[in-house]
Amino acid sequence: MPMLARTFDELVRDLQQRRQVGDPPPVLLLGAGASVESGIGAMTDLFQFVNAANFDEFCAYIGPLTVHERFRLLARFLQSREPDQVTPGYQALATLCANNYFDFILTTNLDPLLDDALTAARLWRKDYMLLVNGVIRPDRFDLLATAREPRVKVVKLHGDLLQRLMAWTPAEMDTFLAEVSASLNIALHGRDVLVVGHSLRDARIRDLVLEAGGTIWYTHPTNVPDFLAANDRVRAVIGPNSTFEKLFPGLANSLGVLERRKGVERGVAPGALEYGLPAAPQPSAQTLDDLMASVVKVTDQTGMAGMTGFVLSEPRVIVTDGYEGNVNALGGHPTIVVHDGRTFETQVERLSKKHPFGPLILRVPDEFRVSGLRLNTAPISANLAVEVAVAAGERVGISSGVIADPREKRLQIAPVGQVSHLVEVTCVVAPGASGAPVVDKSFAVRGFIVAGATDQPPSFMYPAARWRAALGASPRP
Repeated sequence: MPMLARTFDELVRDLQQRRQVGDPPPVLLLGAGASVESGIGAMTDLFQFVNAANFDEFCAYIGPLTVHERFRLLARFLQSREPDQVTPGYQALATLCANNYFDFILTTNLDPLLDDALTAARLWRKDYMLLVNGVIRPDRFDLLATAREPRVKVVKLHGDLLQRLMAWTPAEMDTFLAEVSASLNIALHGRDVLVVGHSLRDARIRDLVLEAGGTIWYTHPTNVPDFLAANDRVRAVIGPNSTFEKLFPGLANSLGVLERRKGVERGVAPGALEYGLPAAPQPSAQTLDDLMASVVKVTDQTGMAGMTGFVLSEPRVIVTDGYEGNVNALGGHPTIVVHDGRTFETQVERLSKKHPFGPLILRVPDEFRVSGLRLNTAPISANLAVEVAVAAGERVGISSGVIADPREKRLQIAPVGQVSHLVEVTCVVAPGASGAPVVDKSFAVRGFIVAGATDQPPSFMYPAARWRAALGASPRP
């Protein structure tokens, strides 16, 4: 069976559906096409730069050079062509990463364009990890490439200019990839891959993609290579809008995450203080990574029971589902598991019994330092886009949804019975999502999940306006 042709809109829909059901995003593979469009010279330009007629002459020229000679030579080449601003393509890609549409990026590019874009998109070093092949020991790749935190991982397959370690000749590229292929195969196992700006003609990189075992979304402005055309796992998005600088702004715009702003000067993060120092931490969540850091798994001391809770920035408490069955399962010693795997004992501050779903209010352990989420009890508008952050159960992560009709409903909820004041959320949840915060685009809590069918919408939340009084001290508006 041959590959399947797909449209740009179908790619957008696939990314949306992953968020809706909580499936992992595709791994992203970037090649030289990304950098060329963003101002970095093509290989032919590099040949001319060193007076080489072709790739063989270039390899013969650069092969004997020392690390420092290579750096001086290539730094001049890149710096003479690098843009002064983060391009729209890289800005859009970084914003998509910040919004959890991508979390694992493989790149063969040596330049710092993506690194700068991630910083400009307010992904701090706690939010992403840069793994430079050749700098990170091969035996560390197993641990780092599969670690839950930081969420976003960028793997530079051929090294990095600023680390002064770069693979240029075929032999060097083969050596670089041979050392980490086994570790990357583990990290990529079962993942789909989106290919942008890369031909997949490099056999080792092609093997990485194929051996992952998932669907391969291949984008290109004109054609699909013959060696991919017969592969039934390939989904080809071909057309003039499949170039790097058109594809990612198009995706960001279609997915509703494109930031309407002028280009950002490279090396200076928005809101940074003089000399590039990062601004002080915000008092409440500002990014999806802040959101995930603010949700916790609430369990008993054995770790068997489990539901989701979340930290509020003010009052500083943990809020979770107060259903009697869940509360009883916690016993007298509730425990929280936070985003980095640490476990803390906590205490019940109060349990509201005015509603079947509480909420249950827990103390935030002093050792758990996180910004927390802001509460918004304003009336909910129709068709409000929301995110649901889950920290327990079989589907941990972010699910996207919408509150189409904000009117409260009275429903039969098993095994509770008739329950009032519930709002329908069009999203998919799984066991463990009880107590998960439902947040709007500003990361303000509008309610928490209390019920829903597994693997199909709708779900239902208990709106924040109904339980704010149970918190005690009134949060600031």
